[in-house]
Amino acid sequence: MKHRANSPLTQSSTSSSSSSSAPVASFISRKTVNSKKKMRASCILLCFLMFLAVSSAYPGKKKQYKPCKELVLYFHDIIYNGRNAANATSAIVAAPEGANLTILAGQFHFGNIVVFDDPITLDNNLHSPPVGRAQGMYIYDTKNTFTSWLGFSFSLNSTEHHGTISFIGADPIMVKTRDISVVGGTGDFFMHRGVATIATDAFEGEVYFRLKVDIKFYDCW
Repeated sequence: MKHRANSPLTQSSTSSSSSSSAPVASFISRKTVNSKKKMRASCILLCFLMFLAVSSAYPGKKKQYKPCKELVLYFHDIIYNGRNAANATSAIVAAPEGANLTILAGQFHFGNIVVFDDPITLDNNLHSPPVGRAQGMYIYDTKNTFTSWLGFSFSLNSTEHHGTISFIGADPIMVKTRDISVVGGTGDFFMHRGVATIATDAFEGEVYFRLKVDIKFYDCW
């Protein structure tokens, strides 16, 4: 039996079918590659987010900063009580209505504002030669415990140090040691910043107290 040769129409149809399937296969291949790339990117993003979550849950050890300069000084506050004008270094300038300006108010001295000009010494002896003055104010600002707000400067004028140091912060008096901010300075302490740890070194009733101030500078120009 003789086989008939494929007609030109049949050959054309087969060729057309093959050529049309090639772009489809290429499109499917590209789509598969793109899908794999997107999946890989999603996996990388997911791993990164998990890493961040774990890192925040278990933070590493905090960096320890070393002070660039440190000073330990004392200042002595003697509040005016109406009978000690010659020795007083501070005075009540505001009080609750009806209160006496020579006696700190009751109820944890709430509402009293005191300004001071206290001598600064290198040791805890009131009679040691002063190396400067502590000047500023403190405000008793809490009704249910002894707490004050401090804003003052050390004005130093000695052979070792010349300039000012500015402090600001809350002083929870009943806590053994408290930290306040060192916000700036002049002279030898130009643009210095850091933290001062204060402690009540001694007190006599409500007339005299002595503060120890351990100053650590972390930004020294």
